[in-house]
Amino acid sequence: MKPPTDRQMAIAEAMLRYHEAHGEWPTQREVADEIGLNTTNMSPYFSALIKKGIAMKIPDVGRRNVALTDKGETLIRQGWQPSML
Repeated sequence: MKPPTDRQMAIAEAMLRYHEAHGEWPTQREVADEIGLNTTNMSPYFSALIKKGIAMKIPDVGRRNVALTDKGETLIRQGWQPSML
């Protein structure tokens, strides 16, 4: 598995900052607004984060349905490590 791209890292960092500030996970629109992307471009990034195990889908939560995994939080707090593959 490839390491996360710079853009994927920026999205994961934005998710964690939002979660720490608000106590809930951000919507795709909130992440897009924070990092300056068009909302329609967000879905492939979230899919890639999920595929890499950095984020996960939360069932039955409505719009706030993607959260960071423990691996994702570690990635943001400690940086990428090859052992995370």
